[in-house]
Amino acid sequence: MPTAATMQTAGGTQQSTKNGKSAQNVQPIVPFIRASMEHREPCGIDVTRQLVTSGAQDLGVFDIPAYGYIRSIVIVVTATGGGTGSPAVYEDAPFSILQNIALTEPNGAVIAQFNSGYELYLANKWGGYAHPLGADARMAPTTSIDANGNCTFALRIPIELSGRDGLGALPNQNAAATFKLRLSLASGAGAATGPYYTTAPTVQPTVRVQVYLEAWDQPEVAVAGMTNQVTPPAMNTTQFWSAQIYNVGAGMQTVRLTRVGNYIRNLIFIHRRAAGTRVNGQTDWPDPMSLFLDARAVDTASKLLLQEQMFRRSGFGARAQYSAVTVAETKDAAGSLDSGVFVYDMTHEFDQSIGQENRDLWLPTLGSTRLELQGSFANAGVLTVLTNDVAIAGPVFL
Repeated sequence: MPTAATMQTAGGTQQSTKNGKSAQNVQPIVPFIRASMEHREPCGIDVTRQLVTSGAQDLGVFDIPAYGYIRSIVIVVTATGGGTGSPAVYEDAPFSILQNIALTEPNGAVIAQFNSGYELYLANKWGGYAHPLGADARMAPTTSIDANGNCTFALRIPIELSGRDGLGALPNQNAAATFKLRLSLASGAGAATGPYYTTAPTVQPTVRVQVYLEAWDQPEVAVAGMTNQVTPPAMNTTQFWSAQIYNVGAGMQTVRLTRVGNYIRNLIFIHRRAAGTRVNGQTDWPDPMSLFLDARAVDTASKLLLQEQMFRRSGFGARAQYSAVTVAETKDAAGSLDSGVFVYDMTHEFDQSIGQENRDLWLPTLGSTRLELQGSFANAGVLTVLTNDVAIAGPVFL
């Protein structure tokens, strides 16, 4: 594996003098992303189903085409034809039209698993994979939802950690051993939680789901006499996204987070009041709350301070100015914060914005690490914790 020094050296032959004679130094290695090329192609997954009131629909398990080094899987959703009655969508719409999303490696290991498309939306928004202006899918010109629940949007299942050097892109060159994607559509039945609609329309929309692969090409070993780095740095370094669900009671609670053992990159907390909503969860969130590492409080923050930190690192939730009137933020709007969602990122040290980090703030944990959230909840609720952790396979710190 090339060293950090050779990976960052510009191409070209250097000259040096030794004992009065000219000597030619060894050619440096061309970094992986300079030697490679970005690639995108359809996965051959194009499924259309109409929502039904009888429950979620499993769309199936699909093979991802073998090509180069896989960076992300793009899921494009278009729902049309719904209407009549007085429909009302669930608070997580439109992304909650997807459920039970899972991506597995050829060996069967689960890389990413989300209970709903809304959880995947939060991973896209807060994961640090794009500039904040492009990270919130609600802000995309291609995202829409109407009064009947008809919608369009695109979300990515992230595999690559950093587009700056290709860290985390995984080899995907064996057609006999493929990555696999599993997807479901939500139920269209009306209910307070879970399905797409709280009040379903008379005619349910028809949902089309298309999937694309984003990858790096396999570089040639050498071009024009220069040796290429033919694999991503620290190849087989793998990030994971998983969801853990905890029932919390009213009053002082200590919640032990069970997803430990790797480097933790992001923690996203989603809180809903029992039989309620994220809006209720926002009200019920501990104020203050503390994060403990091996029985030591590493952070204690009020609700306001935690949200201010989220804004400062992302720009989400900025107050708008109209004439001389200050308009307060509306949660769950495009470019805003989300009700009942609180984020701890370990990705902001490069320029104090989330993403494209040097990896210095990743939190190392062992299987025995005690990572706990503590605070007083106003009411009983359900806490979902999205954990983004990384198993490293070589030097990854810049």
